[in-house]
Amino acid sequence: LSTGVASAAEGDATSGAIDVVATSGNVTLTTVTSGDATVAGNGTATSGAITLTASGANGTLTLDDALTGVASVGATGSATSGAITLLADGDVTVNASLETGTADTVDGDATSGLVSVTSSNGSVAMSAATVMTGDATVTGNGTATSGAITLTAERNVDSDALSTGVASAAEGDATSGAIDVVATSGNVTLTTVTSGDATVAGN
Repeated sequence: LSTGVASAAEGDATSGAIDVVATSGNVTLTTVTSGDATVAGNGTATSGAITLTASGANGTLTLDDALTGVASVGATGSATSGAITLLADGDVTVNASLETGTADTVDGDATSGLVSVTSSNGSVAMSAATVMTGDATVTGNGTATSGAITLTAERNVDSDALSTGVASAAEGDATSGAIDVVATSGNVTLTTVTSGDATVAGN
């Protein structure tokens, strides 16, 4: 599944979101990708979010890759890359990667998408997967925020590499994403966990 690129010289550019829901049964997908969103001048760029839900009793969610597009503004405005949200009543399995796009602007706000994975009554199994949120960059004055990562399961959480993006601004504020992992009645097994740097060059 994939959505197209959105681009504008000035104004707003929004690439399509992807929303898959199974109210009974399972969700099984290979690669899911939302397109980039680019504004050459002033405006708002938003790449599409990806939301996958298996809400039925014991419904499982199995996925290879989910990737959201880059969001970029060439002058003044807001750039926001899409979030990735996975929710199942049963087990959630990710085989390869979850990555949100980078976000950048000259002046304004740059926010990269978060990643949230929840198993209400099962486990989150991502032992071979990489989970990353994109960098957020403001080359002038503004606020840069990289996306957080949240993994929650009733039973176990098993994940390989977790990392949130770098947040940087020449002037203003920069905040890198937090990482929160909870296994309510089971075990948490993690290999590498890294939160990105947050840097403001000036004031």
